[in-house]
Amino acid sequence: MFFEMSIAAATTLSSTSSSAVALTGTIMGGVGGALIAILLVSLLSSRELITASSKRSKKALAAMDAAILPLLVVFSLTIVFQVLQIVSPLA
Repeated sequence: MFFEMSIAAATTLSSTSSSAVALTGTIMGGVGGALIAILLVSLLSSRELITASSKRSKKALAAMDAAILPLLVVFSLTIVFQVLQIVSPLA
């Protein structure tokens, strides 16, 4: 019985890790990186427009910051991975 449960757990673990690898490969590809960049630029420009507006609110700016920060992290990691892919074959 223990052996059967460990096989089921190993199968679940391998299928979960393979889907995570596939998702990472898709996100780090051209379409995912471009989508992140477009969304980040649009949010940053919207934040600047809200800041320049006479009717700005602290809640709106905090909400924009909460959306911008994770995208900025993902964008910078995407850039780092792309640079590492370019530099890695040269080494």
